[in-house]
Amino acid sequence: MSNNINRKEKIALAALHLFAERGYENTTTSLIANTAGVSEALIFKHFGNKENLLNYVVKSGYNRIITHNRGMVKETDPLKLIFKVIDLPKKLILDEPEFWKLQTRLMDIEPYEIQYQLFLHPVYTLLTKAFTDLEYINPEKETELILLMVEGMWKSYVAKKDEQTLQLAAFIKTKYGKQ
Repeated sequence: MSNNINRKEKIALAALHLFAERGYENTTTSLIANTAGVSEALIFKHFGNKENLLNYVVKSGYNRIITHNRGMVKETDPLKLIFKVIDLPKKLILDEPEFWKLQTRLMDIEPYEIQYQLFLHPVYTLLTKAFTDLEYINPEKETELILLMVEGMWKSYVAKKDEQTLQLAAFIKTKYGKQ
């Protein structure tokens, strides 16, 4: 790990990697400390416990993703916005592969499902407006459908089904491009 980052971030990066690869339950604080090159006591000093460390890893991951994808919110052409959302899973996985691998492990745990929904809320609003602007009969349902497909696509990218998922994204674009 780079010497340019502080020890707290080294711990968080090591935890992200290990939680993504091994799962939260199968990762000890001792292993995280060893991987980060710090003492186990330092983990507890910075985070208090392993659950707080996981929460920090997830929240900081979403913060990085939001920061890197701010440009999407500025798209004014409704069809281009829809296409950007369809392409978003590939971009997310390329930018943060371990974070999304971790998310596949956490999606059924309520606090993390809620964080995911909060992350998606601005996208939901933008898509609904885009479908309304394009005069779709039921923009909310179109939005829910796209977001369901997007979730399936990022999970598919995490599972390394890149070609199949790229073809699906292209197919979805053709369906919405005909409107």
